[in-house]
Amino acid sequence: MSYKLGMPTLIELNSIEENIILCKDLGLSFVELNMNLPYCMPHNNNVKLLKELKEKYNIELTMHFPEEIDFAAFYPSVRRSNIEMFSEMAGFAAKLNVDKINIHINTGIYFSLPDRKAWIYEVNKEQFIYNLVDSMNIVLEIAKKYEIKVCVENTVFPEFIKEAFYELNKLESIYFTWDVGHDAGDNYRASKFFNNNVDKIAHMHLHDYNGSKNHLTLYSGSLNIEEKLNFAQMHNLSVVVEVKTEEALKESIYLLKKKNITYGLKT
Repeated sequence: MSYKLGMPTLIELNSIEENIILCKDLGLSFVELNMNLPYCMPHNNNVKLLKELKEKYNIELTMHFPEEIDFAAFYPSVRRSNIEMFSEMAGFAAKLNVDKINIHINTGIYFSLPDRKAWIYEVNKEQFIYNLVDSMNIVLEIAKKYEIKVCVENTVFPEFIKEAFYELNKLESIYFTWDVGHDAGDNYRASKFFNNNVDKIAHMHLHDYNGSKNHLTLYSGSLNIEEKLNFAQMHNLSVVVEVKTEEALKESIYLLKKKNITYGLKT
């Protein structure tokens, strides 16, 4: 078994090419394209040139679907449009040999009451989960056509989203991204789910957590980094070192090498 280490696209950089070059320089294997960034969007790119860059630098790609896209929206026209958007993006991904698309479950809108937040999706939970599962069935069929794994990521979220995870887990071809930093920030609520569904984990987001902040440089918080990487190796995961700046990324890779954790790094 093995794992591959990769990096997120960085907002400090101005193109996919700059990210690919940095990825190569750091000895990483792949870049996770963040499709919220304009420079990653299909209409701003030339597939032929991107394929040439991948080949030139021997770098693979995964994809992070736009976080605001909501497959459970109560308006049918919005759900249809979002599914159509996924279909277009999956086609773009397939041309680049992307094998994983990471998605978030949108928590929707809440009312600010005097004593709490009242989530519309929680109040209408049955409809929310029905819409989400119905949309995801279509999304998974689209992804299957392109041989792409759809990986649903855990975040720090309300309890009703946890219930949605268990419903999604019933879908045959669903996979998950274990974001270990988010899990720590959510008092490890996702750990039980993932430990009971190890065969469904295909991807990992790795960053540190210090009790109040996520996406920190590795070894700057409370996470057992070696434990997470050992898990990734045991289960053949792709691992994004999901820090948010070039400085933090370089420091994280430097610290891995300093601790002689070079497995997954190219020489």
